[in-house]
Amino acid sequence: MIASLLARIDELSKRLTVLEAQNAALRAENASLRAKLDLPPKTPDNSSTPPSQGHKASRASTTKPKEPAPAKAGGKPHAGAHRPLHPNPTRHRHVPAAQCQHCGSDVSATPQTACEAYDRIEIPEIKPDVTRVTLYGGVCPCCTKRFKATPPTDLEPGSPFGPNLRAFALYLRFTQAISFETAVAPVLRSPRPRHQRGRPGQHTR
Repeated sequence: MIASLLARIDELSKRLTVLEAQNAALRAENASLRAKLDLPPKTPDNSSTPPSQGHKASRASTTKPKEPAPAKAGGKPHAGAHRPLHPNPTRHRHVPAAQCQHCGSDVSATPQTACEAYDRIEIPEIKPDVTRVTLYGGVCPCCTKRFKATPPTDLEPGSPFGPNLRAFALYLRFTQAISFETAVAPVLRSPRPRHQRGRPGQHTR
């Protein structure tokens, strides 16, 4: 009788040891899960989650209305971000007000001061500057041979394109990777003399 009770006690003691170990493991797991619950959700900013799988919160629920900052007494308004005015504009255009935009009254005779100034930037229209060179000649009365005028400097026959246009075509070709055919196509649309015709772009080289 006593021996069986001792055996029973020993068995229960072993089971108690196992249960205590399992209880300790469950407590540790529970603590780990609670710690994970306190972590922020995984986003592309704090993990390797792809941007396409990131959680997109509703803009209406996350965006809080901004309250205007209180104006400082005697403070100057912020300049803000704007393009500065050109220091040397090509021309000025002063536009006085003709009528009041509130009541429509004629204010053309009322003293006015500048309220706003801004620049409108534009490049001039690009027009070809074409110089027609005509070389005259005739028959020499001394040797009876035909003569012709010498072409002026920088206007020799050959390429119809001047140095500025050639430089622009080279810029488009080697800087912007645009072919010679595309760069000079607008110029080549106009008819050229027969002796200047050839494959597009060959005169720019």
